[in-house]
Amino acid sequence: MILQYEDDDTEYVEDKKPSFYNTPWIGVDLDGTLASTESMKGLDTIGKPVPLMMKRVKMWLDEGVKVKIFTARATQEKQIPLVHKWLLKNGLPELEVTNQKDYSMTECWDDRCVQVLENTGKPVLKASMLGSPKAPLLKEEIRKETFIPSES
Repeated sequence: MILQYEDDDTEYVEDKKPSFYNTPWIGVDLDGTLASTESMKGLDTIGKPVPLMMKRVKMWLDEGVKVKIFTARATQEKQIPLVHKWLLKNGLPELEVTNQKDYSMTECWDDRCVQVLENTGKPVLKASMLGSPKAPLLKEEIRKETFIPSES
């Protein structure tokens, strides 16, 4: 970032990025999104992987997209190693595990989200292009099985 003061012709270069800037990332919820809750028996266990989400996350990682596990489990420090172990066991790298979003989170994939129109508070009540993900979708996903409207 280059700073220049009004009454001075000298440019000062600050080599740090603003504190709110990081690499863009996609948040993926764990329980009910990346891992099934059907086989979950409390916070000491994590359910079986959800195949479609696992495939999608692996594709994003292969394409160089930064992914973080965005889960309420991260409120308890002892849960993070359990999540890391589950990720490694299921073929994913030891991704960052967090319960906090920041200005660099571009999307959140979660089983509990309700999208609202920016700056209005109005919920998106049906699928629209506005509500479709910006992250790449799997090639084999069929339009009728997703919420992307078909082209006219």
